[in-house]
Amino acid sequence: MTEVIASTQIVGVRPSGEKLSITVRIGKPYISGTEPETWSCPVSVDPLYSKLADIAGLEGFKEKGGQLLHEDGTVFPLEAYGFGNSATGSAGA
Repeated sequence: MTEVIASTQIVGVRPSGEKLSITVRIGKPYISGTEPETWSCPVSVDPLYSKLADIAGLEGFKEKGGQLLHEDGTVFPLEAYGFGNSATGSAGA
C-alpha cells in the first residue's frame, strides 16, 4: 500500500489469552472500474492480513445522498475514524 489515508490500532486476543497489537489501514481510493464507475481502496489488517483484496463500492455513495447508520438508526460518523481526512495523510486512533 503506497498511501495510507486512515489507520487505527486495536488489540486482538488469541484463544490462548495472548494479546497482540493489530493495525488496520485503508489506502487511497482509486477508480477500479468504469461500467458503472467503481472506486476501490487497498486495506490491510497487520499482522493478521498484510494484503487483502481491495474493498470496492459504487461511486460517491455519501456524496449522492447515501447515509451510513448504526443498527439503532444513529449516524455512523466515518469522519471520526479518519475517513474523508485525506488532506492530513493518515489518521490514528
